[in-house]
Amino acid sequence: MSAARTPWRLRRAEDLAGLGAREWDLVVVGGGITGAGIAWQAARHGLGTLLLEARDWAGGTSSRSSKLVHGGLRYLPRGEISLVRQVGREREALERLWPHLVRPLPFLIPDYRGRSMPLSLLGAGVWAYDRLTGVPPEHRRRMLRPRDVQVLESGLRRQGLLGGVRYFEARTDDARLVYAVVQAARAAGCTALSRVRVADMRLRDGRGELEAVDVETGQSLGLAARAVVNATGPWVSEVDPEGPRMALGRGCHLVFARESLPLRHAVALPAPDGANTFAVPRHRVTYVGTTDRICEGDPALPDVPDEDVSYLLDLLAYTFPEAHLGPRDLLAVYAGVRPLIAREGSGETRELSRRQEVDVRRDGLISVRGGKLTGFRGMAQEVLDRLRRAGLPVGAAPDDEAPAPMLGDEAFAASHQLRAEALAEIVERHGAKTPELLRYAAERRDGLRPVADGASLTWGEVDWAAEFEEVCHLSDLLIRRTALLWFGGLREPEAVLRPVAERIAPMLGWSPERVDAEVGDCRRQAHLDRLAELRGEGPTFGPR
Repeated sequence: MSAARTPWRLRRAEDLAGLGAREWDLVVVGGGITGAGIAWQAARHGLGTLLLEARDWAGGTSSRSSKLVHGGLRYLPRGEISLVRQVGREREALERLWPHLVRPLPFLIPDYRGRSMPLSLLGAGVWAYDRLTGVPPEHRRRMLRPRDVQVLESGLRRQGLLGGVRYFEARTDDARLVYAVVQAARAAGCTALSRVRVADMRLRDGRGELEAVDVETGQSLGLAARAVVNATGPWVSEVDPEGPRMALGRGCHLVFARESLPLRHAVALPAPDGANTFAVPRHRVTYVGTTDRICEGDPALPDVPDEDVSYLLDLLAYTFPEAHLGPRDLLAVYAGVRPLIAREGSGETRELSRRQEVDVRRDGLISVRGGKLTGFRGMAQEVLDRLRRAGLPVGAAPDDEAPAPMLGDEAFAASHQLRAEALAEIVERHGAKTPELLRYAAERRDGLRPVADGASLTWGEVDWAAEFEEVCHLSDLLIRRTALLWFGGLREPEAVLRPVAERIAPMLGWSPERVDAEVGDCRRQAHLDRLAELRGEGPTFGPR
């Protein structure tokens, strides 16, 4: 049986049994994009690396973003030229390394009288952005007259339209990207375990003894490491309170059916407060976000308050006046947090830089603060430089990473009776593994049948995720491995919870009581009760 087809529970048991048998060169705490990227690069450079995540992979910030891999056009007005150049180059690299997950997406910025910077300044900024980030000629900016803008997106507001700019960024599935990086880290020799929490650590000169706990069983595990990296995102200050103060910015998103807001481009919404808010097409849905306010609640599950929903709906009403979108049109809502380095005198999180900072505590703990999804490889390189200076055996840079092989969207469609649209979504999740997944699905009961009318997720992919993709909980599958509850285009997402939970219960050893608990927890994590409130199916949505 190939490593890819080894049931994950068997692999996990073997990994857990060997944790205390060696001193690790590096233990990385935190399995979001930052921690996964550090573990991947450390393993590629020859370090014996252990990656631990207390929840699911991408269980926090890295599964609740705007799903964009962008070059940082918005940082140009702040003068952050090096950041723009860095993340722009990284976007190109990620498109090359994971082409099924990071795909070019055209963006359109309409310019309205009194609502944004002058068109000439906007065009100059995008021109500079193209050259700083190495955009290929076919994707470079186009200046547009009002008539051109209306041809590209006919639903846009015409009153006060001065023109616009068309350029390219990229979209991704953030949680699947994290999981792909974790798999790449494993392929390079890293041991990676989710649902393992670091309960205590004692460090001196970087070298440490750690106590970890298997969250699923309660088993205590003793570990030794030559270096420890704290890459816990919103929780970085809980692990290391001595470093710079953090500010958590909450970003909310609304999801609508694609036919309700049929776009061919991601469209920048002209926010009067200068916030960076977009309407983004993604297969059968269009989602809108983000807001940028201080998060004062649980960073693992930020709320979606009325004021943020109203803010986004008002922007939509102004930009797309004929769409007439309201709370009853919502298919999903979600929110995430951005861990930002606080700065004195900043009253709004959108004023804070998205730069990362790597600091070393007196006992040698290395903490990574801030940063962006797009720039995770740069963060990893900075950590490796610190480890090299600390005397760890960081090897010479290996050959450049090989890109993941691609698979055409049309392949296997006819033989597996899948609609082209559904197959395209499966390919984006699994890339070149799609043929193997489809062969597996064809052997399962109802394996090629969708879990709901119009869904791309099939029962065979549900089984595949439960058997091979480290699904411990229902939310792992329906939010992070497949994003069905947010981007599946389902009018009644609640209806799939129990059937999917009952399908995987025998595979994961769940009792009927556990099924009930998983359904309730997944509903909470996916904000389904909040969705019902907003749509008027529960408590009344507040005034706009």
